[in-house]
Amino acid sequence: MDRFEKPVDFKIIGLIFFGRPPNIAILDCYLKKNLVTNGGFLDEVHFVVNTDKEQDIKYLDKLVKTSKLYTKVILPELGYKSVWEHSVEPEHMYIKIDDDMVYFDDNAIANVVYTKLHHPDSFAVVANLVNSPETGWLHFHFGAIHSYLPETVPPPKDTSSASLGPKAWRASALPIWNEAGEMSFPVTMDKSDDGSVLEADNPAAPPFKGHRWLPLPDPEKNIYKTPMAKSEYNAYGPDWKSWALAAQVHYSLLENIEKNQLHLYHYGTSSPSSSEGVWNMAFSRMNINFMAIWGKDVLDNAPFEGPDDEHELSVNIPQKLNRPVLVNTHAVAAHFSFRTQHELYDTDLLSRYRAYANEMICTKDNQIASPKGG
Repeated sequence: MDRFEKPVDFKIIGLIFFGRPPNIAILDCYLKKNLVTNGGFLDEVHFVVNTDKEQDIKYLDKLVKTSKLYTKVILPELGYKSVWEHSVEPEHMYIKIDDDMVYFDDNAIANVVYTKLHHPDSFAVVANLVNSPETGWLHFHFGAIHSYLPETVPPPKDTSSASLGPKAWRASALPIWNEAGEMSFPVTMDKSDDGSVLEADNPAAPPFKGHRWLPLPDPEKNIYKTPMAKSEYNAYGPDWKSWALAAQVHYSLLENIEKNQLHLYHYGTSSPSSSEGVWNMAFSRMNINFMAIWGKDVLDNAPFEGPDDEHELSVNIPQKLNRPVLVNTHAVAAHFSFRTQHELYDTDLLSRYRAYANEMICTKDNQIASPKGG
């Protein structure tokens, strides 16, 4: 893929909404790789403190000391509205990145910048998000999702380290799913939106802590027996509520990365450049976990009318200005979880993304340590 050259007449600033240290250790490697000092597009990275937890803030204090281009931003009050109103300047382009982004491809930042500049009437440009209700259904129907189901009993202690453990991320090392009983896993929508988790005896709950998802035999036929068969093009549907759909799309991404087939995500209006494929959200809600936007466009429309910054920035303001949000489908980025998908932490996915980052993204002196007990 050709690489769009970095513009030099304005700053490109990474804007990180900080609040979850366990996830941001992975993101840190991607950010450092994309700094201008390493040949990337990010002139600076601003970590906006959106937490009052003292231990987390101390973690951030240590993190910002690891790069001269890292800055900590303190808000006058917590909340997403405050983040936007007090942490951007009009002349810069911002790449807003959530702190639970666990993967983005090498050209993702360059590609969203490219699309924002080549489509100036757009209000913002969002990456092609893995684990998003707006894009999950599309990924399923364009063939980027593969057949997986969870293992229901812990694997043997002599399981290969390539398949399980702190260095495991490759799908090719996983055994084929071979469980007793029906080939299926329930998807429930009967769950609160407040971040609560399913009770252990719920059939849709994770089978055990640290479990894997395994590829199915006869995958093309059996994909209709997997959770993603319930996917909907619906901002509040199963792709948002279900941890099981999220687990399947994450495992599918890791398979696609290993097989060098990210092109499976490249749908949308074609472009003369390989830097983009465009999907117009047409004023429907879109997750803004990884987004390019001009500071001026934010400030010209602040303060927001409502508390939901995502709805304001992807629906209300774009519709008022008649400037839609675009998705660049060639910028693939993985968002780990929504508050409705906390059960994902009972899979081994964070370990897999950490293993991939350590092997492929992080430098030798910036390896991510496995957390205690996991």
